[in-house]
Amino acid sequence: MLRAFGAKIGVDARVYSDCKIWLPANLTLGDRSILGRGVECYNQGMIEIGSDVVVSQGVTLCASTHEFEDPLFPLVLRPITIGNEVWVAAESFVGPGVTIGSGAVLGARGVAMRNLDPWTIYSGNLAKPIRSRRRP
Repeated sequence: MLRAFGAKIGVDARVYSDCKIWLPANLTLGDRSILGRGVECYNQGMIEIGSDVVVSQGVTLCASTHEFEDPLFPLVLRPITIGNEVWVAAESFVGPGVTIGSGAVLGARGVAMRNLDPWTIYSGNLAKPIRSRRRP
């Protein structure tokens, strides 16, 4: 169904039926990647997710914000990019304009408002690096 509305969905990718995808045409989901139960892609801006990625249950990916200094409060689109072999754990939040490097992990309920380096494990609100992740 998502493909019919313009989403680019890779081979063997899975999207649970209760996910909320704001604009399918602004979603790219790589091969073997998963959007778990209750994931919300607020993708007025583009969201690009690599291959072999797990976006766990209850995660919010928010690719837009507002220019709060402007009295008209205009919408600002800021794409999210998630590399390959990433795990975004349960109930995390990924904010506008964030890039998550390949192999990174954002721990449960983590909040990423800045880019996350590749092959690094992050946790907390705001997410802070905990340690390096071993490459397979």
